[in-house]
Amino acid sequence: MSARVPLRGARQSGVTLVEVLVSMVIMALGLVSLAALQNFTLRYQLGSVHRAQLSGLLSDYAERVRSNLAQAPGQVADSPYVKLASGDWAAQASDPAAAAVSCSGNTACTDLQLANFDMAQWLQRVRRELPRGSAMVQGDAIQGLTVTFMWSDKEHVTSSTSDGTLVQSPQCRPADTGLAEQTCCPGDANAPAGVRCATFSIVP
Repeated sequence: MSARVPLRGARQSGVTLVEVLVSMVIMALGLVSLAALQNFTLRYQLGSVHRAQLSGLLSDYAERVRSNLAQAPGQVADSPYVKLASGDWAAQASDPAAAAVSCSGNTACTDLQLANFDMAQWLQRVRRELPRGSAMVQGDAIQGLTVTFMWSDKEHVTSSTSDGTLVQSPQCRPADTGLAEQTCCPGDANAPAGVRCATFSIVP
């Protein structure tokens, strides 16, 4: 009677339930990471678009002032090229009014009429290119102009209180410098959470 020879090379085939669950967890983590990366990419692209728009708007304003220096801030009192804060965010966000006199192709416009037309056109462009966009200009063309843009950005929430109430955008303080000075909102604008501000200094 011959002895039985043990089988060699026998391998277990198939996948256990634990291995399936581990694979699903790894796949889920990968998909979550991919979604987060996509969200970050979209936000970065949107930020790049806004930066390009701000650069174009700032350049447009400087060109308008430069082409009409007779009405430039600092050259005349109450220059139309200076727009101070008029109330809170709600007032700033109202649709910009059209100029009383249209100087588009009208060579008979005075320097003052042209300045009013330029500012109305520029503020309307700010509104078109930035979500609920508005702008404030202070200073003079000799010492330098401060241009502050404000627009609605639902992704821009600074922080919240313990009860979940959103905190309004940071207001400018005299001690602010660097990035804090460039991204704060004017105090009298009373900008709520979700409003982004950007401040630039130029000499036309």
